[in-house]
Amino acid sequence: MAPTIPTVPNKDGEVNKYNLLNIAVNTPRLYYVNGIRNSAKDHALTASLLSILCEHPVYGVYNLSNGAILDLGQCLLDYTQNASARVFGNRKLVPGKKLREDEVKKIVEETVKGSVVWNQATVTLFREVANNYGQNTIIIAHSQGNLITSNALFIIERTLGSAALKFVRVYSLASPSPAWPLGLRYTNGGGGRQENAFMNDLVALLRPHNLAAKMGVTRFQNAGDFRTHTGSGAVGLTPHGVNENIALNFLRSIRSNLGKSKEFPPDFIEKSSKKAEDAMKLIGVNQ
Repeated sequence: MAPTIPTVPNKDGEVNKYNLLNIAVNTPRLYYVNGIRNSAKDHALTASLLSILCEHPVYGVYNLSNGAILDLGQCLLDYTQNASARVFGNRKLVPGKKLREDEVKKIVEETVKGSVVWNQATVTLFREVANNYGQNTIIIAHSQGNLITSNALFIIERTLGSAALKFVRVYSLASPSPAWPLGLRYTNGGGGRQENAFMNDLVALLRPHNLAAKMGVTRFQNAGDFRTHTGSGAVGLTPHGVNENIALNFLRSIRSNLGKSKEFPPDFIEKSSKKAEDAMKLIGVNQ
């Protein structure tokens, strides 16, 4: 049987399923949100590779790139929205709600119509998480994808209550996000978030907690893996790539969270490498 060609998205906020190992299990629902200046092919390839490495289906939420200047402008809007969500929004836990499926659907549609959200991927991710209300959800976000994810979860908390975030866990890769919903915190009953970043990554240092840790104040930092990328200088953009951040302890953590062994079976690397090569050929990416 010919292998299925991974879908290359063409619309902002488009959602596609990537399942290169044909894993039948689909829970928890696992999402990947890409960062700035990622082509549609790069997005499809990363989501495909994650489905192999995690041995789990991955739903890619595509954050469309419109070139360096427009992407930076959108990041600035996302960053502003993210910072203001904590400063000007509700700074306390929002009571949870017990809702029927039809009530959730109504809230989602009314919220999408009534909200001013600049990034279509934010709207899509909010809709996805809300429509799976009550089901365990894991989100892998890289770079700007963290701003998108945090903004979507702030809307979840505002509309469905902080208790809705007990089903959501986030894995942040090189995150610049200045704020996250209170309900997401493990200590508040949420699913929690793990940060994975290089501490000489200029983008990751846009997150105040990371900058504080860089200066030696670590008490505000999330659990995660923080390292200094050798060979990239004091501060730069070299250690910002998604592949470099995936190579941190992120994989062990998420595989454990998915009920998989932290260590790969002896023949896994050989088999997965072949799958990865096939995916690159099918998508048309040369790496």
